[in-house]
Amino acid sequence: MFKNSMKSLLAMSLLMVVLLIAGCGGGSGSGIQRIAGLTIEGTVKTFFDAAKNGRMNEAALYVSAASKSDPQTVLKFMTGQTGVEQIKNSNIFSINQVAQQGNYAAVVVTLQEQNSFKLTIKPIGLEKINGEWYIVDSDQILTDAKYKVLQQLLGNI
Repeated sequence: MFKNSMKSLLAMSLLMVVLLIAGCGGGSGSGIQRIAGLTIEGTVKTFFDAAKNGRMNEAALYVSAASKSDPQTVLKFMTGQTGVEQIKNSNIFSINQVAQQGNYAAVVVTLQEQNSFKLTIKPIGLEKINGEWYIVDSDQILTDAKYKVLQQLLGNI
């Protein structure tokens, strides 16, 4: 039990550092580049694949800058409430865009736990910034007035 707790703590600490570095712009010299021109579904899938394979610097490229710099997001990563372990043990079953209004979109991602029939449904909000889609942290959607439209789109799911 102690070993698992230590691994989780180490993984979350590493993830927090990665997100802080990426949020401060420190990832630009790493040679990792965001794939340009992805669809909404492509953005979610690319983020998921990078996160699942432990490439958190790459995954961070698909998260909005505002979400990466939000203290609440950092707190969620520190406390293990990010779902990273769920991502590592799941496969995408489907990604369905359910709404889009202007620069905001809502999708529903269905994850299937590996070696299981268990399905988990996750609503995800995205924002289009400079022609590219970025994932927005769900807590930020609920608290930031800027995301009122996105909050309404997700509320209809």
